[in-house]
Amino acid sequence: MGEIVCSLLNDFGRRPIMKYAAICAASALALYGSAAVAQETIRLTTVSGYPTTAAWVGKFEEIFVPEVDKRLAETGNYEIDWTYGWGGAIVAPKGELEAIESGLADIGVVQTVFHPDRLRVYDIAYSTPFVSTDIDLISATVNDLAEKYPAMQQVWEDNNQHMLTVLAAVDNYQIFLKGDYAGPESLSGLKLGGAGMNLRYVENVGATGVSSTLADFYNGIATGIFDGTMVWATAAEDFKIYEAAPTIVEIDFGGVNSMALSINQQAWDGMPDEVRTALNEAAEVYRKGLARYSMDEAAKAMENMVANGATLVEVSDEDRKVWADGMANIAGEWAGEVSAMGAPGQEILTDYIAAMRAADQPVMRDWSAQ
Repeated sequence: MGEIVCSLLNDFGRRPIMKYAAICAASALALYGSAAVAQETIRLTTVSGYPTTAAWVGKFEEIFVPEVDKRLAETGNYEIDWTYGWGGAIVAPKGELEAIESGLADIGVVQTVFHPDRLRVYDIAYSTPFVSTDIDLISATVNDLAEKYPAMQQVWEDNNQHMLTVLAAVDNYQIFLKGDYAGPESLSGLKLGGAGMNLRYVENVGATGVSSTLADFYNGIATGIFDGTMVWATAAEDFKIYEAAPTIVEIDFGGVNSMALSINQQAWDGMPDEVRTALNEAAEVYRKGLARYSMDEAAKAMENMVANGATLVEVSDEDRKVWADGMANIAGEWAGEVSAMGAPGQEILTDYIAAMRAADQPVMRDWSAQ
């Protein structure tokens, strides 16, 4: 284009050639300069089977995306064109891992707890109840462990993904009952809805954990399938579980990391370093923001449920200690399973409990000493 402009200008031999030479040079510089700084657009499709009302999805849009965009805008070299695939638009809950693995989606929130056959190593907090309710600390600690132990990254590579961060929104499992609570012995013979490893939390008091999903807890209790459930406060409020099970037993089983933000391996490998850095930095802000939001909302939810008629029953530390010590060694079982899958289960468990103790967490049982 610049050559054409210069050729046309030089045809006018009667006019001062230096004047048009300057114009010619400026024109070429503008044209080629703009091409050199052209912004590259990278298209990413997100995935979660849950809608934006789920905190981890809502905060992805509210925290993660703006943080990425802000960092990329500092140089203007790249921008992300986000396509949101939430709430079943691409997959139902539990389908995120396969969607990202196959490239059906590029990036999303994987519910690690739903994939014990592939991501069992990330169930460490589920395997160590009565340790901590600080999910900011829990998720940060598991991130540190994933950085220290290559086997924790290898499970993502095996599923054609790169993990950006562990995530946690479940701050503290409590028991919600349809009837009254008069101590651990009053749970004997009851059926309590739950998911994953928390079904093991009530075995030693004679209750039976029944596998179900959050969406089914209310109807299960209302129709007599369950006598109660194990769930965290914000979910109990959002799904009105406290209306069907108005007795809240504040047992404080603790918080868990049940999710991770991951990206398709080919998408990650093809990204410029600047974009990778932006995603990594934004992921940490997102992790921390989601954890803090979830803990703050849990406190509000507990207050709201009591104000709306629920009864809160506090469990003493003495009773909690007896409960914890009476449980089967589910952490040891987890470590054995993880080791059989190729990761150093006992070392990871020991490091995790050590980190909790170093952070002055109320560790009721040293699961690493079993």
